[in-house]
Amino acid sequence: MGMFSNYDRVGRGVTKDPDRKIPLFRFLDIYSSHFSKLVALNFIYLLALLPFAGMMFLEYLNVGNLAYYIIFVLTGIFVGPATCGFMKVLRNISCRRPVFIWSDFWRAFASNFKQGAFMGLIDMFVIVAMSFAIPMYFTMSEENGVFRIPFIICLVCGFLFLMMHFYIYLLIVSTNLSLWLILKNSLYLTAIEIKTSVVNLLTTVVIVLTFAVLFPWTVVTLALFPSFLGLLYAFNCFPAIRKYVIQPYYDERGEKMPEISYTVPEEGESVFVDTPETEIPQEPPKKKKNKKIR
Repeated sequence: MGMFSNYDRVGRGVTKDPDRKIPLFRFLDIYSSHFSKLVALNFIYLLALLPFAGMMFLEYLNVGNLAYYIIFVLTGIFVGPATCGFMKVLRNISCRRPVFIWSDFWRAFASNFKQGAFMGLIDMFVIVAMSFAIPMYFTMSEENGVFRIPFIICLVCGFLFLMMHFYIYLLIVSTNLSLWLILKNSLYLTAIEIKTSVVNLLTTVVIVLTFAVLFPWTVVTLALFPSFLGLLYAFNCFPAIRKYVIQPYYDERGEKMPEISYTVPEEGESVFVDTPETEIPQEPPKKKKNKKIR
C-alpha cells in the first residue's frame, strides 16, 4: 500500500463507503469476498432440504398420485423455514454485516418457523396447482381458442407469484408483519420496483434453463447457483424493503432506523471530520550526513 498511498497528505477523512462502485461491481465484490461462505451456506441449505428431497423420491415408489401430491405440499413445512434461514444470512451478507453461517441460519430457521412453514405450504400448493392448470389449459387452448384466456391468466399469475418471492422471505426475516401483509407488500414492491423484479426474473430464468438443458453435468453448480441467486435478490430487493417498509415505520414514530448508521451512509458522510484548512503538511525528515569512521 505504501507504493500507492500517501498518508501524510492533507485531505478528507476515511469514509464509511470508500469504494463507491456501480451496483454490478459492488455485487461482484460482495460475492467474491464471501465466496467460501456462500458455498458453505448452499450445503447447509441443501442439508435442511433433505426431507423435501426424500419426499421427491416417493415418485419412484408405489405411492398413489393423490398421496404423492399431499406429501409434496407438506414438505413446505421444511422448505419455508429453511428458505428463511437462507435469506437471513444472505441479507446480512448483502449489507456487509458480520455473519456466522451455521448459527445464523438455524437461529433464523427456528425464529421464523411458523410463518416460514405457512409460506412453504402455500408455495408447494401453488406449484402443484400450476403444474396441473398450465398444461391443461394449454392443451385445451389448442382445441378451443377460448381457453387461451385462462392459460394466459395462469401464466401471468405464475410469473407474478414468482417475482413476489424476491421479497416475501426477506420481509419475513426483516419485519414482524403478518403473513397477509407480507404478501400484500410483496405484491406492491414487485410493481413499484418492476425493473428490479424483471432483472431478477430474467437472471433466474437464464440460470434455471441453463441448468435444465445441461443436466446432469450442471449438478455440481448446486454448490454455486442457489446462493448466487439468493444474494442477487437480497442485494437488489432489500434496499427497497428498507425504503418502503422499514423506514416509514420509524418515520411514523420519529425514530432513527438503527441499521442506517452503518449500512446506508449518506453521500460524503465520514467517520472522522477533518479540517484540512487547519492542518499543516508534515515536512519530510532531513537526511543526516553519515560520519566517516577513521
